[in-house]
Order: sequence, then C-alpha cells, then structure tokens
Amino acid sequence: MKHAFVLALSLATAPVFGQEATNSFNGPFVGLQAGWQQDRQKAGEGAALYDPVSRSDSGLAYGGQVGYDFRLASNLVVGAEVALTGRTGSGVIGDGIFLYQLNQGRTVVASGRLGYLATPDDLLYVRGGYANARSTISSGPGSGRVSINREGYLIGAGYERMLAQRVSARIEYGYSDLGSDEFFNSNIGPDGVTIKSYSRHAITAGVNFRF
Repeated sequence: MKHAFVLALSLATAPVFGQEATNSFNGPFVGLQAGWQQDRQKAGEGAALYDPVSRSDSGLAYGGQVGYDFRLASNLVVGAEVALTGRTGSGVIGDGIFLYQLNQGRTVVASGRLGYLATPDDLLYVRGGYANARSTISSGPGSGRVSINREGYLIGAGYERMLAQRVSARIEYGYSDLGSDEFFNSNIGPDGVTIKSYSRHAITAGVNFRF
C-alpha cells in the first residue's frame, strides 16, 4: 500500500515538474550586466567640420536590465527589455591642433528580442531596438562642459542559459548606430566642435533573476 501511494504521488506530480521545465524563459525578470564597450566618433573643429578626425576608445560597460519573456511556442520566445548602462574611462578627440576631452555617460536601450530554444534551457536570440546615449565634451580643465544626447538603434545577438529554475546567465554582442547628424557647439573652444558620427560595439555578460 505504501509503495502504491508513493507511485501515485510520483505520477501526480510529474506533469507539474514538466510544466515548470517548459516555462523557462517565460515571465518577468531583472538582472545585471557587465563587459567590454568600444565607442567610435568622428569630430572636427567648426560647424563646417574642418579636418575631421575619427577616434575610438574602450572601457568597462556595466548596468542592469528589466524585462519580460513570453513563450510564443514550444521553442520560440519573444521578449521586451529596458536596460540602463554606463561605461568607465574617457578619451581625447583631436589631431594635435585641437584636443577635446570626451566622457561616456549613461545609455538607455529599449529593445525586443526573438529567440529559439535549442533545448528547454538554452536560448539563442537576436535583439533590436532604440538607443539613447549621453556623453560630455570639454576642451580642458576649467573650460565649458556640454552634454550630448544621441539617439539611434541597437541590433545584436546572444545566448542565454537557465542555471536554475529562476536564474539564467547570458552573453551578448550589440552594435549601436547613434546617428550621423552633426552636433555643433560654439561654447567649447574658439571655433566650437562638431561631432558627426557615433557608433558602438559591446560584448557583455549578464545574469537574470526570474519571477
């Protein structure tokens, strides 16, 4: 009788455990991320963009995200996410004649993703959405300092794996194009500075806590 009861209990709970497994990547989550980020700009002096110089600098990207995943089918996942990130370090724009200090600020990204479940715990996905990045520029100590907001898009791809029932880890590559419109400010330097193009590459790893 005892063995029959244990067998009946096992059969009754089996669908429940199966349902939990199939609910991976389904529902809300919050998480943290960190990794490598490279920013690239083209800049020059004056509104006419005299002697444009291309530059790039890298640093540690860090931040967090909040989002929601929905199992569209047994092996398809759609999701939405908002992320807030920052980056360490600063760089210098210039060609030896004009020099400006550029500091990367916060970036806000609102994106969606479409994923394919290679296994119930392994998700391959692509991502795309809106990006807004802030940076500050100055011509040296004690000079005027101007904040710049650039808007554009982000596209990327990644891999995420369930580590436990409510914890997952991911690695992701993202490319951002933050516009080619010219930004000009005459409060920095005698001729002002123009930043024309702005793009970004980033490779980040993160962890998500699911509810």
